[in-house]
Amino acid sequence: MPGCPDEGGFRAPKDRSLSDHYFFCERHISEYNRAWNFFDGMNQQEVEDHIMKSLYSDRPTWRYDIKGGDPLDELRKTAWNFYGKGDSPDDNASRAYFEQEENGRAVNRNTPEFEALALFGLEPPLTLDDIKKRYKELAKKHHPDMNHGDPMAEEILKKINMAYTLLKLTFQKFDYLEKK
Repeated sequence: MPGCPDEGGFRAPKDRSLSDHYFFCERHISEYNRAWNFFDGMNQQEVEDHIMKSLYSDRPTWRYDIKGGDPLDELRKTAWNFYGKGDSPDDNASRAYFEQEENGRAVNRNTPEFEALALFGLEPPLTLDDIKKRYKELAKKHHPDMNHGDPMAEEILKKINMAYTLLKLTFQKFDYLEKK
């Protein structure tokens, strides 16, 4: 930051491409991060399209020499064990299975919203405040500044941000429809 005497050892993206970065001191990175919005300048449809693309086709590659494999694979397995039916998350017949709720209504748990909830380790019923609280916990835990600039932490944080945005938009749509 111009005029700041502290060392700029903390990296922050300049724009959505995440290819160029500013470097700030600890105090200024905190201010910058509070104001940073990846989706700034996008309309709601563009945000939803970006989230869907990220959930299904914009997968990062991972080094497999760290802790035995891809940390997102472990998250997916945990989510599948929590929500899924059958032997493994790769079982297509299991993925198509509809779990019966207590009231007898079939609920498709193979949706982006349920994947986002699984990533957060949450299950309905819940409130937007529950989601916000869990988001803050996960964002703090996986933030690259807290993980010594680990690129895997950065990728996991991106997934957490996408999941949070998807859940927030879902709640907004639900509130809108409920008020109609």
